[in-house]
Amino acid sequence: MTNYADTDGQVNVATQQSRLAAANARGHERPVAQIRAFFVRRRTFMGLLAAFALVAIAQPRPGLLCAGLGLMALAHALRVLCTGYLDKDEKLVTCGPFGWCRNPLYVANLMVVVAFALMSGRLIVLPVMLLMWALTHAPTVAAEEEFLRKRFGGEFDSYCREVPRWWPRRPAGANGGHFSWRRVITNGEHLNILSAWLVAAMFFVEMVK
Repeated sequence: MTNYADTDGQVNVATQQSRLAAANARGHERPVAQIRAFFVRRRTFMGLLAAFALVAIAQPRPGLLCAGLGLMALAHALRVLCTGYLDKDEKLVTCGPFGWCRNPLYVANLMVVVAFALMSGRLIVLPVMLLMWALTHAPTVAAEEEFLRKRFGGEFDSYCREVPRWWPRRPAGANGGHFSWRRVITNGEHLNILSAWLVAAMFFVEMVK
């Protein structure tokens, strides 16, 4: 979402919010809220599990592998750009990619999911990967939006009215802010990139065996 990279600390914000929603839910809403909390809490683990499962069943092909590598490179370029604008917990970030859509980091995650499916050579798994992405990211976004609405109030509501949640839209004017490599490192994006490219290397090894 708007102010959160995929670090443990930020995942915990969504986890705590979803747990609170589950605890406060009543009647038939309670099981649904509990399921949502489960997917939010376990989304990092489920992502890793899915990646290694893909490696285990992979049948990589050169063309699809190259396409996946290219898409993942674009995804990580977007994530680096996002995290370079991201001051977590300091302010509501509305500049850079966050001026185009409210969840550019998660759009990049979707690109990585598709990239992994391409690299595996098993396109039949793509619908399952997309479903897993939706099951984990939709409740995470809902929990984060609730948290940000409580934290920033009307400022966040105004941002939501002006900027789409998912589909990018060019800002009406300059949205300010500046990119910083220090933020990229502070937000731990280099670790996300390293782990993803290690999985990509596994696909390559499977192909050349």
